[in-house]
Amino acid sequence: MKEHIHIILTGGTIEKSYNPVTEQTAFLCKSILPDYLNDVIKAYPHLSFDFVSQIDSLDMTDNLRSNILHSIKQTLAKKIIVTHGTSTMEDTAVYLAKHLGKTDKTIVLTGAMIPLKEFAMSDAGFNLGYAMASVQTADAGIYIAMNASLFDAGKVVKNVAIGKFEGV
Repeated sequence: MKEHIHIILTGGTIEKSYNPVTEQTAFLCKSILPDYLNDVIKAYPHLSFDFVSQIDSLDMTDNLRSNILHSIKQTLAKKIIVTHGTSTMEDTAVYLAKHLGKTDKTIVLTGAMIPLKEFAMSDAGFNLGYAMASVQTADAGIYIAMNASLFDAGKVVKNVAIGKFEGV
């Protein structure tokens, strides 16, 4: 039997919707990811979701990171995905590593540079799928899954010049 995967939703570009009239992205009233994973993709039979926030990661605070940490500690699941904006994803991974210490859970943060909704060429679906695979195969620890790579917390940066995550 497949293990349960707990998904913590925090917002970020992956959750935004594009308005062609204003040419702006904005958050929808609710997360699209539960419907996407459960109804559209039917990717995995044992998922649970915890909504922490729906914000741009530039607005991420340690108080919200504490809520993510609380959700990780409360779930019985050993496999956890955190959807997160890319601007401060590394900071949250380091925060979690610092406050969790050695863990028996596999925690993978992921997000997107382009919103999932309405964009066929978005990296969102790929990154989310890569995170789903990584959380099931990686050893216990805290990671970031972006651009078909899995990085350890604290050993990755977002290279804004090329729009890609890189190991350090």
